[in-house]
Amino acid sequence: MTRKFTLIAAVLTLALSAAAGSAIANDGAKTAGSKRISVKDNYFSPKSITVPAGTTLRFVWAGRLPHNVQGPGSYLKIRVKGSASVKARSGRYVCTLHSGMNLRVKVR
Repeated sequence: MTRKFTLIAAVLTLALSAAAGSAIANDGAKTAGSKRISVKDNYFSPKSITVPAGTTLRFVWAGRLPHNVQGPGSYLKIRVKGSASVKARSGRYVCTLHSGMNLRVKVR
């Protein structure tokens, strides 16, 4: 009876360890990635986002007017087309050329 109990306990321990390891691996996969932000004529799309730590913000110019992007620890030069990426940080990103053109980013 003791051997049977020991064997059952060992199998349960292995099963719980495998389940915990799987949960940790899946959680880690959620932290990596990129979020596209469209830089349109006088607004960002989306206007507000929440992203996991480690996310890259990829700004893609999609309008006709020139825009720049200034945010926490970053400055992207004036341009009309193309794209540029920065590491996401919590705070407000703005186009300094157009008053009211704001993006709110929250990093968790």
